[in-house]
Amino acid sequence: MKILVVNIKYLGDLVVSTPGIRSLSKTYPDSEIVLLIRKGFEPVFKNNPYVKKIISFDTDLKGNNSIKKFFSGINFINQIRKEKFDVVIVLHPGDRPAFWAWLSGSKIRIAPAKQSFSFLFNRLVNVEENSISYLEYYNKIISSFGVTIDSYKTEIFLSENDVLQSEEFLRINDINKKNILVGIHPGASEPSKIWKTENFVQLINKLLSEPEIKIIVFEGPQDKDVCTEIKNKFEGERKIYFLKTDILKVAALISKCKLFISHDTGTRHLAIAIKTPVLALIPEDYEKCWNFYSDVNNHFTIFGKRNYSKSDINVKPYLDGIKVEDVYKKAGELLKLW
Repeated sequence: MKILVVNIKYLGDLVVSTPGIRSLSKTYPDSEIVLLIRKGFEPVFKNNPYVKKIISFDTDLKGNNSIKKFFSGINFINQIRKEKFDVVIVLHPGDRPAFWAWLSGSKIRIAPAKQSFSFLFNRLVNVEENSISYLEYYNKIISSFGVTIDSYKTEIFLSENDVLQSEEFLRINDINKKNILVGIHPGASEPSKIWKTENFVQLINKLLSEPEIKIIVFEGPQDKDVCTEIKNKFEGERKIYFLKTDILKVAALISKCKLFISHDTGTRHLAIAIKTPVLALIPEDYEKCWNFYSDVNNHFTIFGKRNYSKSDINVKPYLDGIKVEDVYKKAGELLKLW
């Protein structure tokens, strides 16, 4: 049996879908599981033993009416049809994935019920986004195909080369076992989820006052401005490193950290998947859908509020209501500094 699983969302969603994909493979061990994901996120499943093949969707095809892009879209559908899938499981609503499923030629097409083109599927799952945690959401859709979820454990598989490169980074930068390595990702997908830069600067200064601590600041695709601003404040500081690299190398370095501090980002999910303790700064309205980890997973949360300017629409929103001292105190507790 050949099964296509479609999820063209982002890093966090892909990591959170790994328990369902693992369980799907274990339920149907003789099946061939193929993933259709957004181009650029292939590393999430690169070494995953439960996935046979990855089909990448180039988002540049989206919303472009040129003749070239039109025919590229047709070729993409033909690529899916040639695979001759027996089952297509779409993990979220979407017009484009609905048509992919329908045009695939698959006899079994599974997806959430509430969406515009639900009639293109023949097995609908009565589950809605933002009504339950995304971990349960993805698991419910996959389990509707007779799958028993073996556990809620998310996972990322690092290659030997990824691990060796992370160890080389530590060696070059003289980070050894005596050091307490802390990872920080100060960005997020939208401004209202991001703690103010000056707060991170204060937190980093407090952490660096501890002689054993060294810090890696990770820069994601949307984080250039915030990371540059922080970097400018620590010019010449030899205990802090700024890094922009690919997903698996980031995961490998996070695995070397004693603590990872982030917002609600894909890197938070990477850290949990590789069992690094996480201190997450999250908007309180995300608790139901995205705060499904606990201290059992070594995941600890401080909730804040989204702050939107009522007088000036040009002022960026930000994550408010979280004190620097509270984050430092919790980080110190988790790092066993006192």
